[in-house]
Amino acid sequence: MIVSAHLGDCLLIASDKRAIVCDVETGNLRQLHDEEQKIRLWGLGAIAGTGETIFLNRVMDYFSDFQVEDQKLKQMDAIYEEIERRLLEGVSKEILLNNTLIYSMFDGKESHLYSIPIESFFKEFKRDDGEVVIRPTLHEIKPWIVDVTCFNLPPDMSNLQNFQYNLRPLSSFENELTFLKYYTEQLKQVFAVQASIDPSITTSFDLYIQKCKTGQSLALHIENPVLPSPIPKELNYWNRDKT
Repeated sequence: MIVSAHLGDCLLIASDKRAIVCDVETGNLRQLHDEEQKIRLWGLGAIAGTGETIFLNRVMDYFSDFQVEDQKLKQMDAIYEEIERRLLEGVSKEILLNNTLIYSMFDGKESHLYSIPIESFFKEFKRDDGEVVIRPTLHEIKPWIVDVTCFNLPPDMSNLQNFQYNLRPLSSFENELTFLKYYTEQLKQVFAVQASIDPSITTSFDLYIQKCKTGQSLALHIENPVLPSPIPKELNYWNRDKT
């Protein structure tokens, strides 16, 4: 699960710690461990992903290896190549459809926050000349918008709605410590509630903050001990008929 938000004068990305991988022999998702670093730093910000860990880590490696001074960011090409690679390795389209990438980028003047749903790489369009093409989608998350990516949205959305309703900029707080305490407590509640209905996430999470004007950032881990729910061996979210 990833919760990202544009707070006006800074960006927020929060992610749980559970690694989920596809067993290519069975085609099922399974838990790998609960110490995954889903938020990775790169030269201009941070990148995070929710979904199949091997696929996501490979895309994040592209960002981590990116040399700001030498290259133009070609994130869509990198993602497409890793989709093709994972499909060839036996991972099904259905598993990759549920993946999403979130990343921040400081362009020298301002920090921006983007979302890339992997589902858009599988949507084909026919051009006027008859050629079939794909049009991957890059969404910019604008100020005061919250983006939540997870396998199961809660039936009661009030917790997430309250989080968005209570968004405040960094400048409205007396100091940065008060700001961090404010969002940490709110996110603890969000992750605890979600973990109670979704076995793919942990209650503890990583948190990344990036200032919009300067690109300065802070990354930290937040412990959130809550009695865990039982974790099934197979996590087949795309097939509601299987148990």
